[in-house]
Amino acid sequence: MSAEDAQKYAQWNKYAEAGIEPEGRVKLLEISEKAPKVEYQDGWSAEEILSDAKGNRQPVEDYLTADSIAQHKQQFSNGASRFQVFEPSTSYQDGIIGGKDGNSFWLPQEHADIIQEVANGDNRRYEIILGFDDGYLGNQPLYRLDASSETVAQKGISIPSGNEDGANSWWRPGGRTYPGDMLEGVMKNISIKEGDITWNIAN
Repeated sequence: MSAEDAQKYAQWNKYAEAGIEPEGRVKLLEISEKAPKVEYQDGWSAEEILSDAKGNRQPVEDYLTADSIAQHKQQFSNGASRFQVFEPSTSYQDGIIGGKDGNSFWLPQEHADIIQEVANGDNRRYEIILGFDDGYLGNQPLYRLDASSETVAQKGISIPSGNEDGANSWWRPGGRTYPGDMLEGVMKNISIKEGDITWNIAN
């Protein structure tokens, strides 16, 4: 069994343990299966990128092919979404979403729709699907933020470099979450005050 197949098998079992029906599991796995493949330039690998400490990692353009980067960006052409435990507020970071560096992580909007449908308001399912630690969400509200295609086009979206304030030990190069293998992109200075997003409670 390849490493990729082993990861899918592990995710399938995690989804099953969370009570997600087979139809929902298939929908989640299809997100990664239908996504563009991560393509490295000659001489580069995920292991080499991960060998550098956060803050010293190479720009994505240095090690991914231009075609891979373009295809990844195209996945967000209909808008971007994110789930977070904090209610959006203009009093936090002057209304800027994300980390102290102004960067925030996003999913393609269509993928967020599938995740919300399959999770069906269950915080444990959201934890498994989104890669949060067990119990991280507790029983508190989970907020979904949506950025329109116009906002994404204006602000720009890119593959995370792993140097972002919000990049943790689970980060992997290529614009995929780990271990869930969902597409993710990063945008900077998304502002509540400027009306860059709409939001609602997802659970």
